[in-house]
Amino acid sequence: MISARSMQNLESAFHKAIKANLLREDDDSCEIASIESGSPDQYSERQLLLITISSFVFRLIVIFRIIDNPVTRAYYMRVNTTQQLDEVFAEVANMCGGSLSRELSYQFSHLAMSTPCVLNSQCMEFLDDLRPEYVARYGVTINDSVQLQATLCMCCSRPIEVAAPTGTDEADTGAGELEFF
Repeated sequence: MISARSMQNLESAFHKAIKANLLREDDDSCEIASIESGSPDQYSERQLLLITISSFVFRLIVIFRIIDNPVTRAYYMRVNTTQQLDEVFAEVANMCGGSLSRELSYQFSHLAMSTPCVLNSQCMEFLDDLRPEYVARYGVTINDSVQLQATLCMCCSRPIEVAAPTGTDEADTGAGELEFF
């Protein structure tokens, strides 16, 4: 239902959204590596932060997992110290999902995006029950110290083709500070 080229294009759009939204400073380094599905899970005791982007023909589930440790807290909570890390990162993840949704909206009209939803990490065991056409897991390392995982899961109701991401103009990499739902 989804071609190999479409999978590559979706991956490129997601990587673009990660680099535009998960990094706090323009000069921060970011490494994104694919994780094999059978790899040991260092995040098994953590909560999931899930965002869904849906159209009439597909449902794309974006899942983030972070470890609440001093390094991650220091990176994401520099300014806001009154909230918990999961609350602060929910907004960051929401911006990343919004960026990915905007990228897909150039090709697919009538997209809807959920607000971030927190689930228990054991829910990952049931991802295959959705019968997805595409699942990709990534390890993201920022500044060689902050680590998180991101998963894309796409379920389709008919064959689709995802176009290559648009250029990297300033307008394309905006953080979507004001969006109406």
